[in-house]
Amino acid sequence: MNKLEKLTLYSLILLLIWGNMVSGLGAGLACPDWPLCFGQFFPQINFPIFMEHGHRVLGLVVSIFFFLLAKKRLKTYSGKHKLIPIIAALLLSIQIILGGLVVIYELETNLTTFHFGNAIVIFLFIYTMCKYENSQSLSKVLFFSVNSSKYLFFLLLIYFQLVMGAYVRHSNAGLACPDFPTCLGYWVPPYLSDTVLYHLTHRMTGYLIFVVTLIFLLSTYVKKNTNQFKRFKKLFILVIFQIAIGVYVVVSKLAFSMTAIHLFVALLILMIALDAIFDENISTNK
Repeated sequence: MNKLEKLTLYSLILLLIWGNMVSGLGAGLACPDWPLCFGQFFPQINFPIFMEHGHRVLGLVVSIFFFLLAKKRLKTYSGKHKLIPIIAALLLSIQIILGGLVVIYELETNLTTFHFGNAIVIFLFIYTMCKYENSQSLSKVLFFSVNSSKYLFFLLLIYFQLVMGAYVRHSNAGLACPDFPTCLGYWVPPYLSDTVLYHLTHRMTGYLIFVVTLIFLLSTYVKKNTNQFKRFKKLFILVIFQIAIGVYVVVSKLAFSMTAIHLFVALLILMIALDAIFDENISTNK
């Protein structure tokens, strides 16, 4: 990656983690208006305002980096590949509008979750744009091929888990099951309220990701697919670490610093899963 690509990708990761910390601190409405903060671009600062307004300013910086990258890719991409920066730009425009709506509607759960889900899709587009500089390299990737379908399913499963985690947070279901490994002292609680169901769904999906990762690890080892085996070995370690962090997040009563690390590891898992799709197709086409 060149300097612009690194700046765009790393600042976006920071933006996502920063947004997670804003939510964890309950500072999402520290600036009750939008796009300014108390009618000013440079408001009087306290810590909650610093976090919320800082997130907005960082979002502006990321947007500038993105549009510079998109302009560059429109020159280096040809044919249908030009749709990647165009669609990403449209999604980013929607994201900016959603950011305003989230504040106006005072952190409504569905809006905040959609805001996060859209951000992750943008992240995937930007990661692709950073990884592939031109159409010549990108043309080797057949994202929807039969060979990559199993990894595509895995990527969608991870995406669902990320969005479900956001919904759990914004619906205040993070401590609906305050114990581990049981939930309210039961393996299956006799009464499933909405919040308990959301929390359990997030947990169960995490276990499913662990099982699928293990299957891919063993499968690539048996098939002697060295590149994919090394990738899923890293992924397996990250998934175990992620589950451990998830447990600590619960027992620590949602320590915001740990939820930020939880998201960072999730983004690493997402990138590795996307690389598995890219590598599978390139290997097949050699």
